Amino acid sequence: MEGVAPIQSRRTAKPPEPRKSSPPRAPAHGEAVRFEIERVGERVEGAAPGIDRKHLRRLRSGRVPVETRIDLHGLHSADAREAVREALLRAAASGTRCALVIHGRGRHSQGDAVLKEALPAWLAEPPLGERVMAFASAVPADGGGGATYVLLRRRVVRNAG
Repeated sequence: MEGVAPIQSRRTAKPPEPRKSSPPRAPAHGEAVRFEIERVGERVEGAAPGIDRKHLRRLRSGRVPVETRIDLHGLHSADAREAVREALLRAAASGTRCALVIHGRGRHSQGDAVLKEALPAWLAEPPLGERVMAFASAVPADGGGGATYVLLRRRVVRNAG
């Protein structure tokens, strides 16, 4: 037992210092959104700063009705990026709340799942980023890790300055 130190009791341990951060803000027009992203296994999810986590939980569980689908199978990265951008901008303009982006798992690609890995960055780019509230890997019935739900804002909120 040489070199072993006793574990500090939870009762005497100092509580962690709260992390100080500035309040979340909406991105300025033309600025990319910085989603809070979490990856667990093949699942990925993210939310724009300041978004209530209940929206993300509902989306993750498949409880938000999918109103439109975007299938990227067979598209190269640049074409898929443009297809996502155009389809989601049209969807947002028409009042659609939830889209399902079907990108596949990348099992037929050389290397990683290119489209799946690139999607969070595409969703953050202007002008799309200011319209996206959250995104999450789909439930198995909707494609699991091969598809992503995208929750769109009801209206675009812009900073005054």
